[in-house]
Amino acid sequence: MEAINELRALYGVAVKNWRIFTSYKLWLVSDVMMGFFFVGQALLIGIGLTGERNSLALQQITGYADYVTFAVLGFMVLGFGLTFLSGFVWSVVEELYAGTIEYSFAAPMRRITFFMGNVLIRLFLSFLYMSVYVPIFILLFDVRFNFLNFVKALPFLLVGAVGMIGLGMAAAGLVLYLKDPGPFITILEMLVFALSGAMYPISILPMGLQILAKALPYAPTSEAVRKIVAYGYTASVNEISYLVLLSGFYAIIGYLSYKWSEKQARTVGLKSY
Repeated sequence: MEAINELRALYGVAVKNWRIFTSYKLWLVSDVMMGFFFVGQALLIGIGLTGERNSLALQQITGYADYVTFAVLGFMVLGFGLTFLSGFVWSVVEELYAGTIEYSFAAPMRRITFFMGNVLIRLFLSFLYMSVYVPIFILLFDVRFNFLNFVKALPFLLVGAVGMIGLGMAAAGLVLYLKDPGPFITILEMLVFALSGAMYPISILPMGLQILAKALPYAPTSEAVRKIVAYGYTASVNEISYLVLLSGFYAIIGYLSYKWSEKQARTVGLKSY
């Protein structure tokens, strides 16, 4: 019975977010166009830096000679990962701005149900965009990769998502605790983008930034997905093992840190703006 109630609550939060999303007609257009702008930019950067689309140096570092294919896979992982970070953080921010945070948290549902309800629509749209992008990128940008290996890599995108959920919960808790999310969100999103490895291999970064990039779940997920797509499971054991351990760590730390942050916030009251 409790599980049914949680599913109903999950459905209710998801429906609310779907209605909000569809009420802003240009959001869908801007979301879809963002993918094309990203890949077009990657194509221009690759040609501008190397004089041609393929790079022997990139192939030696990553296994991908084509910079556009390398960037497309990174973009998909980054877009998927930001679904959780943005969804968790903004679900708290929007409730704070609307003045409904106390009512939402008083509702008879688990906190993870509240958060997952807020990201469920974003998650659905991420997979929808992916199903649209892949064939169009192949046709327009001549992106080439092993499609069977790409399908094999998708489960490990979900493994990485566990760590991204943990990080999202930790970030949401910090926003709830700080009550001033603007600068924090901006800095965090810029940091995630810079260290995600979406646009360039993290091995070119200074050692300190490489360690930081590997400590966040985004770059290890990108590396695991790219390695599986390029070489299959057998050659990707190290990346897969590290991703599983890292995601498990973030799942635990994210949950505990969020619970601590909410407890601290409740001490002074869940004040809205």
